[in-house]
Amino acid sequence: MSNTIPPFRQTAVPDTATGQASLASAAQAAPQAEATPQTDSVTLSEAAQSGAQLLNAAQKSSGIDQAAVANIRGQLAAGSYNVSPEDLAQAIATVLKETKS
Repeated sequence: MSNTIPPFRQTAVPDTATGQASLASAAQAAPQAEATPQTDSVTLSEAAQSGAQLLNAAQKSSGIDQAAVANIRGQLAAGSYNVSPEDLAQAIATVLKETKS
């Protein structure tokens, strides 16, 4: 994945001593540099590309694991869905800690 950054264009800045607008001294000394604009490019590592793809997928996701929902619905319909009291207590404690923060 690469991204090209457009060249930076300098604008005239008023000189407080003279009151006249001027560009930076480097730009005034090399007017031919204006004719060939420079560009910078960024190349992401494979890890960064993978992270960007995962982030993109997460942003497009509804955040609901449909397979897990279907599994729980099936267990509820069959009457075989059980939650241990310890697991339920832990889940309630976790939610309460998150809401206090």
